Amino acid sequence: MKKIFYLVVASIIFSCAQKEFVEKDVLYKGIELYKKGEYEEAKDYLKKSIYKAEGLTADELMKAKFYLADSYYKEELYVDAIVEFEELITLFPTAPFMPEALYKLADSYLKISPGIDRDMSYPEKALEKAEELIENYPDSPYAEKAKKIITKVNIMKANHLIEIADLYEKLGKYYSASRYYQLVFDLYENYIDKQKLEYKIAFNLLKTAYQYEDEIKEYTEKVKKLEEKIKKEKNIEKKNVLINRKKILEGHLGLLKDRIEKSKKRGIKILEYIMDNYKNSEYKDKARELLKNFSEVKNH
Repeated sequence: MKKIFYLVVASIIFSCAQKEFVEKDVLYKGIELYKKGEYEEAKDYLKKSIYKAEGLTADELMKAKFYLADSYYKEELYVDAIVEFEELITLFPTAPFMPEALYKLADSYLKISPGIDRDMSYPEKALEKAEELIENYPDSPYAEKAKKIITKVNIMKANHLIEIADLYEKLGKYYSASRYYQLVFDLYENYIDKQKLEYKIAFNLLKTAYQYEDEIKEYTEKVKKLEEKIKKEKNIEKKNVLINRKKILEGHLGLLKDRIEKSKKRGIKILEYIMDNYKNSEYKDKARELLKNFSEVKNH
């Protein structure tokens, strides 16, 4: 009876050992194919080893996850790479190849980013992962690569805002355009053509009056009509309501006129700065021409 018992135990142990050996064999076969550059076949073996992970150590499972993620990355299947790298980083945050994983995750997000006229969520994710890499692994060789991703993302974000500003300018919303150009200048000074942006800010500031021309006429007419109604109104309470409404409209008119005046002064100041400081720039001549045209229109 004891002999039979020992035979059963030995059989179970042998069976388990054989199962473990098969799983590890699948893993190392996958790694071997990965190193040969046969990523499509490597993925099949690596997936099998991950999904039958009973026989794998944590270190082996970590390697399987990394090589699988990197196989997707090398095949330029960036969405799949993102899924795998995100899971790898969550499961093994202290893995020795973490800097490489963070870099390739950031790069994958950047690669699937849409054009600058679309949503910026993927570039933001790329920026987040690149900054995490630099913060936690500043001495890694991947930190320098991450800086390039940050530069690319910031250029994308700047151009995204410039497109919005360009659209406002085309629609005749000059003050709104100037605000967006200014935002780009303030946030992404190191990633843009500064001279061009300064000129665009000044150009739109000087044309601010055109944006509000119709609105000022409309509200001026409303004020005149209210004045006539106030003169005719005999009821004190109703007259006070009309007077208060007139004050609100006049306040809005005052705000628009003040915005126009301040925009004009600031636009002229920027153009003068360009003319004084950019001696060999095309924008020096453009600034002089714009200032001249503005003065002629104003005097006329």
